Amino acid sequence: MSARVLPVSGRVWSWTLQVFPPKPPYRPPADGHRPYHVGYVDLGEVLVEALLTAPRAEMRIGLPVRLTTVPAYHDEDGTEVLTFAFRPDPEGER
Repeated sequence: MSARVLPVSGRVWSWTLQVFPPKPPYRPPADGHRPYHVGYVDLGEVLVEALLTAPRAEMRIGLPVRLTTVPAYHDEDGTEVLTFAFRPDPEGER
């Protein structure tokens, strides 16, 4: 493996709704597991699997998205831990 700089925007290549909790080391939120969108984002030179933050009504193959961060869980000491995700990118429609 080697480090590689990737684009911060791309398009949804495929997606699904994850309705069941992942296997450990997944940490559910304090209020329990909630379904979320996950999919592949086409960054041009590579497809990456990622959390997708678009509402169901906006989800579609080809949706322009941009890299963001979202809360993943809280550590035992209350520290919020972030993870990467992709959000809709209205500027990507241009």
